[in-house]
Amino acid sequence: MHSGTQARKYLMLAIGAAVVVALALGFLGTRKQPPAPPATIETLRLALPSLPHAALLHIAAEKGYFVEEGLQLTITPTTHGKVALELVVQRKADLAAAAEVPFVLGVMKGEAIGNAASMLSVSNDSAVVARRDRGIAAPRDLVGKKIGVTLGTSGEYFLWAFMIRHRLAPDSVTLVDIPPDKTAQALVDGSIDAAATWQPIVFDAQTALGKNALLFTEAQAYTLNFLLIGEQLFLKNHPRAIEKFIRAMLKAEQFNRSQPEQALNLVAGRLKVEVDSLRPAWRNFEFQVDLQQSQLLTLEDESRWAMERGYAPAGPVPNFLPHLYLDALLAVKPERVTVVR
Repeated sequence: MHSGTQARKYLMLAIGAAVVVALALGFLGTRKQPPAPPATIETLRLALPSLPHAALLHIAAEKGYFVEEGLQLTITPTTHGKVALELVVQRKADLAAAAEVPFVLGVMKGEAIGNAASMLSVSNDSAVVARRDRGIAAPRDLVGKKIGVTLGTSGEYFLWAFMIRHRLAPDSVTLVDIPPDKTAQALVDGSIDAAATWQPIVFDAQTALGKNALLFTEAQAYTLNFLLIGEQLFLKNHPRAIEKFIRAMLKAEQFNRSQPEQALNLVAGRLKVEVDSLRPAWRNFEFQVDLQQSQLLTLEDESRWAMERGYAPAGPVPNFLPHLYLDALLAVKPERVTVVR
């Protein structure tokens, strides 16, 4: 019995010694292995409008989603998408967020730009804010009036579509080119009779005019899409970076869906505006990263308007398909691409 006890004792000691040796060898083996190479960090320059329409990009930046995907962004704030896109064309930014109207005008000018994704769709964001004391009570009363717009933007296109739907001649009003951030003040000081613009400027203009404000909306006139735009060659030469960017946008989309109130407050904080000024627009926004066939049709409609307005020579409708960069979204989330190709 004594010999059995001794044998078990020696066996336990042997097992313990073997464990120690194994751990030691494992530790030494780990020390000899070279450290894992750091993840590749890619740098992008983003021209980012200070608008709720670009909320997914603001969320992705604030929540660190770009960093998680291995991107380091240099962000240049702009007042609106037209200015952001100009920075891409001037090669002062790699990517820009803008509505599709500046994109269409750029393509028709021969600029080699491409759309990598839409991040927002909204059909009742734009509106006409008019002064009641200028004898305006119905859309027909806009005839002969001075209308403030930011030329070459979705605000101008909406006004044209609005006039057409109300059977009013678009050239029956005088357009006054006004930067978005000056629109509310121009209405207050009376240098214009009305303004065609987007949220939250619509809210600001209504608030500034008070009871003197009259609002005209037309949900069926125009569906605005906000796009991620870059030079075609840049998009083609940086496929992995654009895929990472798209993945960060999808994370932001999911955060907005699961935490809408937090997302709203986060965006309001980044834009340095009151949350209540964003709510009228926010409830109508559809934030989704996609490339839809219907968006391609909108680009074609806007090209016809651009030729009619004289922004481009009259001619056939351009083929916008080569200006859609589908590869990144097809690689990351192919079901979001419905463009016929």
